[in-house]
Amino acid sequence: MASSHTAISTSAPHIYISALPFAAKDSLIYQDFASFCTGIVSVVTFGIDRHGGRLVATLIGHEGGVNSVTYSYDGRLLASGSEDGTIRIWETRTGEEAIAPLNSNDGHVFSVAFSPSDLRLISGGAGEVVHVWNASTGHAVLPPLRGHSGWIRSVGFSPHGRLIASGSDDKTVRLWDSETAVQVFVLTGHTDGINAITFSPDGQLLASGADDKTVRLWKSETGERVGNPLIDLEDKIMSIGFSPNGKWLAAGSESSYQVRIWDVATLQPTPALINNQGTAASLSFSPDGSRLVTAGRRNIQSWDPRTGRELPGSSLAGHSDWINSVIFSPDRLFIASGSKDHTVRIWDAASGVEEAAEPLPAHSDALSAVAVSSAGTFIVSGSQDHSVRIWDISTGEAKSQPLLGHTGGVLGVAISPDGRLIASASADHSVRLWDVQTCEPIGEPLLGHDNQVHVVSFSPDARWLASGSDDKTTHVWDIATRQAAPFGVLRCAGGVLAVEFSPDERIIAAGDDTGRVYLWQSGTSKQARAPLRASSSRIWSITFSPDSKRLASGGDDFTVCVWDVVAGNRIFELKGHDQAIRSVAYSPDGLYLVSASGDKSLRLWDAKEGIILATLLGHSEWVQSVAFTPDGRSIISGGEDTTIHAWDVAAALSMGSNTENDPLARLGSAIPNEEGWLVGTSGELLLWLPGDYRGYTLLPPCTMIIGSHRVVLGADEGLHWGENWTACWRNRV
Repeated sequence: MASSHTAISTSAPHIYISALPFAAKDSLIYQDFASFCTGIVSVVTFGIDRHGGRLVATLIGHEGGVNSVTYSYDGRLLASGSEDGTIRIWETRTGEEAIAPLNSNDGHVFSVAFSPSDLRLISGGAGEVVHVWNASTGHAVLPPLRGHSGWIRSVGFSPHGRLIASGSDDKTVRLWDSETAVQVFVLTGHTDGINAITFSPDGQLLASGADDKTVRLWKSETGERVGNPLIDLEDKIMSIGFSPNGKWLAAGSESSYQVRIWDVATLQPTPALINNQGTAASLSFSPDGSRLVTAGRRNIQSWDPRTGRELPGSSLAGHSDWINSVIFSPDRLFIASGSKDHTVRIWDAASGVEEAAEPLPAHSDALSAVAVSSAGTFIVSGSQDHSVRIWDISTGEAKSQPLLGHTGGVLGVAISPDGRLIASASADHSVRLWDVQTCEPIGEPLLGHDNQVHVVSFSPDARWLASGSDDKTTHVWDIATRQAAPFGVLRCAGGVLAVEFSPDERIIAAGDDTGRVYLWQSGTSKQARAPLRASSSRIWSITFSPDSKRLASGGDDFTVCVWDVVAGNRIFELKGHDQAIRSVAYSPDGLYLVSASGDKSLRLWDAKEGIILATLLGHSEWVQSVAFTPDGRSIISGGEDTTIHAWDVAAALSMGSNTENDPLARLGSAIPNEEGWLVGTSGELLLWLPGDYRGYTLLPPCTMIIGSHRVVLGADEGLHWGENWTACWRNRV
């Protein structure tokens, strides 16, 4: 129950109401106490272990993202450095803080490291100095180590503890005497900021990785360079680490999603190229060298460093934001991770990998766009993981392998009206067409834009395809010939983020990052009217009403604007979101308008009156794209949390009326807070969700979640909550 520490410490009744239902069914606690309880939620999981199976504890206290975690030499303490400017030291056995937080008043703390033989702790951050602390007392051991002229991104002790190394945005690595605080060497050679440093196990070598896409090796005793820079990765180096025997050096890059391993003796890459599921912000070898863990977008993955193959079922999911740091405990039994979600998590590294649940098929990075086929049979999604995927709309199952070919994130997708073609727009500056039946690309990519392409849209007659790009242009392509339309390029004042054909095929509209919506006569380069000034900032989405008389736009001003297309007048503004509007869509009958926002919510509006009808909550990060199904009964949404949600429109409209008699509906209409509680209308704590379940929990009016895992709650006997919570306990006969 350590992983439910937050719920239990906040509200004792939730030992039974929240913690017990989510405990692993094979745990002693669940087996001993579950039979005594009634009227608590049932929990069924798909693609993920039961809560508590791998997660040992969640450590909460930081008020900003956690950038670095490190174990003490004996494993009894864990230190974490955060964007909130503090260093916290935790007792690993209890999860409690060992001493008051350390604060150097330097701003962000980017890196912390324990001495290999005692409880000295070093930290580096935005203050451009290295601090040396006594982790038992919290007092400074040495004066601040000064010399860098940029933020310090990485610090480390040599294995013998005599040297301290620091890497900085000032492009240098500096070595210090850990007893005298004297600067020993300044290592120069990198041409950009340094993100990671590490000593070899014997202390003879120091490795550094930088934004210049190189890894460099140095002799720690002399400061001399060793060999030429290692340049086998294609992007900024974010993490590096030596294997425990010193034979291998691993490095992870930023957006190429790769980890490269070199043979230290020859400085040649090994065949074990690892394709991580996100930025390799951190990596760590197990103490016996048999495993390499990497931290990506939200998952921790384990690999065989000899082959580069992922170990089956080894993924650890639970953080709700980027994981910045991951490390094995000295006894190799645990893995600690620090995340931008403000938490530190401790995982059981020794759990049987073969017995872990396999994640469901899903995107491995943020979703940018979703589209629904005109027949309502499948969903298409595009993601920052460079792939396009097709899903069965009834079951949520993948209909094929991912459609691969783009070399950058997929930012927009569209389905032709006849359901035969998929178009995708990418940050790699290209547009691609795919055959729905074969899932193969059709011809070569459509090239013409000279910047990332954000959006694609088919004309209603399926003759034309429009694409909008940061190069400030909208291109229109003849689908039959795969050539540009004869009437030329449609130009805007800013980067084009939204493009749409009107249903009557008379207008092509585009929204740009200057806050304007442009309207051209279809089939020409002639503007139908002067641009509509929707806002002073970016327009992320536009949509026509089914009768083509109205156009809605959403952007960075948190507002949906609804326009009269002919008159050019603003009919009304829809306000309620408190973050950017990323997507808007009309229902097929024109009665409703849905908006998706960076505030993690969808809002359903009366399209005629501009009145809010329902707020849909469930995504754990920005909702990037939204669409109605052709029958208007469901809404499909995709978000940065890598999930696709399906929502029942009728259930959404009736949410406020049936919550008293339907406990699941009451949970579905509750407001989730940052601590994971579902909070009722009167502020009561209804249910606490473990961190690894947030964004994946299926509750009305959500009818389906497509993601790496799914959690289904049930309440057959009604829920005993509030003042009636003690009714959940019954004597066993």
